[in-house]
Amino acid sequence: MRPDLFSPAGSAGYRAATNPHNATVAQRPAMVAHPRTADEVAHAVRWAAQRNLTLAVQASGHGAGAPIESDRLLVDTSGLNAVHIDANARVARVGAGATWSAVNALAERHGLLGLAGTSPTVAVAGYTFGGGVGFLTRPHGMASSALLAVDYVDGEGRIRRAAEDAADAIDREALWAFRGGGGVGVATALTVELVAPQQLWAGYRLWSVDALGPVVDAWATAMDEIGAALSTSLSVLHPPPGVPVVHLAFASPHGADAAGPLLRALRMAPPPAVDSSWAPADAARLAQIHLDPPNPVPALGVGRWLGPGAPDVAADALDVAATVDSPVAVVELRNVGNDAPARDGAMTAVPGPFLLHAVGLATDDASRSRTEDGLSKVRTAATPADVGRSAASFADGRAAVADGLDQSGLQRLGRIRAALDPDQRLAPSRLVATIT
Repeated sequence: MRPDLFSPAGSAGYRAATNPHNATVAQRPAMVAHPRTADEVAHAVRWAAQRNLTLAVQASGHGAGAPIESDRLLVDTSGLNAVHIDANARVARVGAGATWSAVNALAERHGLLGLAGTSPTVAVAGYTFGGGVGFLTRPHGMASSALLAVDYVDGEGRIRRAAEDAADAIDREALWAFRGGGGVGVATALTVELVAPQQLWAGYRLWSVDALGPVVDAWATAMDEIGAALSTSLSVLHPPPGVPVVHLAFASPHGADAAGPLLRALRMAPPPAVDSSWAPADAARLAQIHLDPPNPVPALGVGRWLGPGAPDVAADALDVAATVDSPVAVVELRNVGNDAPARDGAMTAVPGPFLLHAVGLATDDASRSRTEDGLSKVRTAATPADVGRSAASFADGRAAVADGLDQSGLQRLGRIRAALDPDQRLAPSRLVATIT
């Protein structure tokens, strides 16, 4: 094993690994492991067990939220970042720490793309295991449904492979869990299906917050006319220096005409202050239109699946973030409904045709309290359209989410975890944390 596999507290490697993209909760593990192979992951799991440490796993840290204290070993999987594209089979085999920007930079050379999220710095593994919703969800479905296999290490340090044709039934069950259930082991590599966009187009617009009403009306009007090929993200956000703006990002793999109904409806709204033109796009441009923050942020958020009535509650939900002093920095609505076939998994089809995401800062107890109050107001405004399910991946800065799966799904997830990690060495995902 490499002598630099482990980093103690105070070292440069330790500091880098414990600075996640979501900086809501301080991370103080006993040690950090930096594996580059599956064998090193397995060694780290056994090393921790010998010292009676549990394990937390992290690559980019977008999903950080649970405390990591001195009774844990943090496994930093960012070094597991190899990417291989099989263009003929339209699949990618990627390390668990690889980012979607790295995957799609190679895939697009072959006219292919993975079902990435809106942020270029999100790691493939955590995003996919949480379901995975981005600008290609329409019409291609959730990223979890494109997951074909996962190489992973179980709670006892054994190297395994989750696949539909796995010899061991528990590995077939593990694939079900990795597909939207948050996972049940330490992933080392994923095999994912790629798609071939016909013509990728993308763009975004920004308005003064005074234009919120007309823009919401235009967006809502277009929802019944855009067909299945256009994805949108309509939000109120607070970019530096904190003055709220209205942001509308939209993209399609089906060319220029996909946005026609939306662009026509927007003629009834005021002219935007910024118009990043609707135009042909590559993977890099697609990853920019959502305007995700590039640096670590102490974010606290909520994600909810909404039904067809989402356009009717959009104005009230977005309005919560429309004042300069609002503790909610972003309120966003995405249309994500699609008719793509879904593979069997914990969550491989969107529970509702719209996704609500709201987030604020939680730098200390006072700001956390203010943000929770603001998020509660967003949820209240959206209640008439809420389908009763949390979008767990969008519950920024939280250790557990109670209603991300239905009860039968949670029970199945619990049984799989118990079989693969009987001593509960691995820190639970937000979904599993509710049943432990």
